[in-house]
Amino acid sequence: MKGQFPLAEETPVELLVNGERVAVLMCTPRNLEDLAAGHLFSRGMLTDISRVLTIGACADLRVVTVVAPGAVTPDRFGLGQVIASGCGSASVVADAVALGTVPAGFEVGLGKLKAWSRAMFEAAVLYRKTGGMHCAALALPIGAPVPEGPAAALSMGGDGRDLPADASYFTVREDVGRHNAVDKVIGRACVDLVDFSSACILTSGRIAADMILKAVAARVPVVVSRSIPTTTAFEIAEATGVTIVGRIGDDEPIVYTRPERIRL
Repeated sequence: MKGQFPLAEETPVELLVNGERVAVLMCTPRNLEDLAAGHLFSRGMLTDISRVLTIGACADLRVVTVVAPGAVTPDRFGLGQVIASGCGSASVVADAVALGTVPAGFEVGLGKLKAWSRAMFEAAVLYRKTGGMHCAALALPIGAPVPEGPAAALSMGGDGRDLPADASYFTVREDVGRHNAVDKVIGRACVDLVDFSSACILTSGRIAADMILKAVAARVPVVVSRSIPTTTAFEIAEATGVTIVGRIGDDEPIVYTRPERIRL
């Protein structure tokens, strides 16, 4: 029966770091290496990707293995203890502020963000096929520092698509979980040695607290969604200097925080 209907693929995948289980991720088992790198980096557990020796994944065995001796630390955000999304927590906001703020200075046009959002959805094959998946993108505008070497030639994170207009780097990933999709694009960009200070994250889903914490960890200044932020996400963004743009598909998107980064 299940083959007759579109379904969003989801399976538990064990994340092993230096031989120890760090997490079991409920995810779509694609681009698992990107997911592992992004999950560790965006939780503040891995800050130097150059210290990673190998990342290997086996979707059939439902396991992804990271070998990085001495490079992975405990979860700085305590997200393992945060159960409910969207439930305000003063301690979560305080912990985020203690990690520092995202530097000012980056600006991007609203028209570019709308174009990149459209490009993201055009590249999201599983989203269109099932209607039940999430997608995310990470973009750098023309003129921003881009990776050197092989990564500089990447388009759509190696997916074989042309770069959208006004982007010098653009990668798209999909997953049943919106936070996993964001981890995947952060992980891909992290491995590609992207300078996150000029980066924008775009997502199909609601922006919850963990999404903004990921942006803070990577020092990504702008987070964009077709949906809206939660109250805690808004509080964290206000406190840490992240710009949130919601309802990006509307004629007049909402700039919730740090509007000085957005050129209308």
